[in-house]
Amino acid sequence: MRLEAAVSKINNINWGNIGNFTQESYFGFEYLRRLSQFYKNKQLKAKSPAFSNLPRFLGDIEWDMDISTYFSADILRIFEDNQSIRNIVLWYLQLARYSDKCPEASQYLSVYEPLINLLECGGEFFMNNAGLEIKNEGYYPFNNWFERFVDAEPRDINHL
Repeated sequence: MRLEAAVSKINNINWGNIGNFTQESYFGFEYLRRLSQFYKNKQLKAKSPAFSNLPRFLGDIEWDMDISTYFSADILRIFEDNQSIRNIVLWYLQLARYSDKCPEASQYLSVYEPLINLLECGGEFFMNNAGLEIKNEGYYPFNNWFERFVDAEPRDINHL
């Protein structure tokens, strides 16, 4: 059920609008803050956000997933062009699937939601070992990211 809802959410994104978001926002900030809270609450050593596959960290042994069965060729082309978006969408779907089996994991879907919400607004992001770039928002370097975000106050991303 959560997987179906997550797939529907991704399919309802206006993918032709990606990269056109120009408002000031805190999507990147809020993603990193929520991710740091996940590591803190689970008492795990923080990994790079570029490699933060939460379902895997939660114990999902089926963390490989063929997403081509859920999306159109147009969406899959976007994933080919932007591996960062592909990874976040994949991890979000994996976590939704895992939440269907292990409902207590559903609380962590909110970690990925700032970046999913950014896509819904027409935003675009790129992530690598060095940092997270939100097009037209800013750049978040990953050096000491956990320490900078773990005690940060939440930012409102719901007003957009």
